[in-house]
Amino acid sequence: MEQAELKIAGMNQRQIITRWPRITAHIIAESLGYATPESAALILRDAALKKPNYCEWIDACYQTNARKAVEGAVQRRHYHQGYMASYQQALGIVRHVNQGNPGPELASWF
Repeated sequence: MEQAELKIAGMNQRQIITRWPRITAHIIAESLGYATPESAALILRDAALKKPNYCEWIDACYQTNARKAVEGAVQRRHYHQGYMASYQQALGIVRHVNQGNPGPELASWF
């Protein structure tokens, strides 16, 4: 395992959200609000570790391949705007969580 993989493997969801708030927000925006900050952190961790992720969105759209979802979120980051894919709204939720507040439980928005 590479150094970066070892680092993220030992991190919990809050640490991942704090370390990578923008990519966490882009994953939320890419999911159209389905992912919460905590589930986005798990998706990011599984992508980095090349592990499957069984979140319903990842399973249905990417056949458990978290890496493809994160790659898509990064590639389409400039399109994360508007009603269901707002990066700014997602980043606000991530910042709220990073201030020690509880995050959404079911989905970030619908």
